[in-house]
Amino acid sequence: MILVDTSVLIDAIRTGDPKITALLRTHAAAACGVVRAELLHGVRSAADRRNTLALLATLGSVPTPEAVWDTVGDHLHSLRTKGVTVPFADAILTTLAIVNGVELWTRDAHFGLIQKVLPALQLFTEPP
Repeated sequence: MILVDTSVLIDAIRTGDPKITALLRTHAAAACGVVRAELLHGVRSAADRRNTLALLATLGSVPTPEAVWDTVGDHLHSLRTKGVTVPFADAILTTLAIVNGVELWTRDAHFGLIQKVLPALQLFTEPP
């Protein structure tokens, strides 16, 4: 399983890239609640919402247990003390990937900075 960031799913929705769709299937991709909320926040029409929900229905789900929140706070603290500022949602996503021992598939460069501070974060490398 891989945890998928919003950036990848936005590209999948906007481009319909079959490579992304195939990778989502073959790697048992999953999303968490934060990613779902970010995607639905960005919909532009009822049809767009239906398409987004259809894509999300093809993915597994990674829950956010109550106990994870302290770890999110600890990770944010570690990042802040190293001078790395990230969106709160990305700190949640990072923590869920680390806690669940899964790779995170993202197209956002700042996750590389996060990984330097939190080396337990495993980033998925897209094949060429």
